[in-house]
Amino acid sequence: MINITLKYKPYVLQLKKPFKTSKGEIKERKGFLIYLQDDEGCKGTGDCSPFPEFGSETYEAAFEVVNNLNTKFYIDVNDAYKTVELSLSQFNNLPALKHGLEQALINYICSKKNISLNEAFKLSSKRFVNVNAVIGFLTTKQTKEKAARFILEGFRTIKLKVGREDFEKDFKCVKAVRNLNDNLNIRIDVNGVWSLDEAEQHLIELKQFSIEYVEQPVSNIKYFGLLKKTCSIPLAADESLRTIKDAAGIIKNKSADVLILKPMLLGGIIPMLSIYNEAIKHNLKCVVSSSLESVVGRSYALFAASLINENTAHGLGVDDYFKNDLFPNPYPVVNGKIKLG
Repeated sequence: MINITLKYKPYVLQLKKPFKTSKGEIKERKGFLIYLQDDEGCKGTGDCSPFPEFGSETYEAAFEVVNNLNTKFYIDVNDAYKTVELSLSQFNNLPALKHGLEQALINYICSKKNISLNEAFKLSSKRFVNVNAVIGFLTTKQTKEKAARFILEGFRTIKLKVGREDFEKDFKCVKAVRNLNDNLNIRIDVNGVWSLDEAEQHLIELKQFSIEYVEQPVSNIKYFGLLKKTCSIPLAADESLRTIKDAAGIIKNKSADVLILKPMLLGGIIPMLSIYNEAIKHNLKCVVSSSLESVVGRSYALFAASLINENTAHGLGVDDYFKNDLFPNPYPVVNGKIKLG
């Protein structure tokens, strides 16, 4: 039996400006780092950053559990998958906490065996990951200016948050960005606020702008099938995808064309890989996305994205939104890409 000590340290990250979406304003992100260490000094660190507005447990729920956690983990340093399965199944209803514990355990195994993440997961990964930029609720002028800066910085894909009470403002912002560049990949994210009727009407109007996909146009995944009958824009599932069971239903019913995979909200990379492996069997596109967690969690999400075979842009271009972070990001975005070490 390996004797493991667990410690944790809360953090609060302030955003430079409130990030406005159809779900409200995001001004800060709270979480805590989880530290594991054995008697020989081998260590592992993980990030738990709950996001209840987007489908995880609350910070308070995760904190209460970790504060009273029995740290008798099952650890097989030769089998990361078995270690996570046998140690963390009790945390399936606490995905952010499970993510933090998984990341810490995997990093601990890497430290113990002096191996890389690739060797721990027994998987190869890409050296470069394409990323999209993201723009929240701004005026049309501000949206156009910010998109123009992103294009100059080398981004080839931009995601626009839509779902304002006044759809005309959404329309003008999408149009303004499309007018900047005919070859730019534009994604839109509704965060599920449209009704089925609104989604049908709005997407018909937005079709002219060659949208790559629309993320969570309606809240109920059951309506995706109805929407696909009238909408030619590919549909992406985000808030409707929080468990392996959710993914199985979406894949079986062919509800979505794209799956948005957020390791922090799925409970880590291992459940994400389970979904991804099933999705590719059915020719579904997968996009890995940050949940605005700390640089520790974003680094893990970056590794997750590097495991995806497609050359799609992933939702990881968010560093510039933070006023502060736990330490400098070792993986900056350069020309719309991130280079892994």
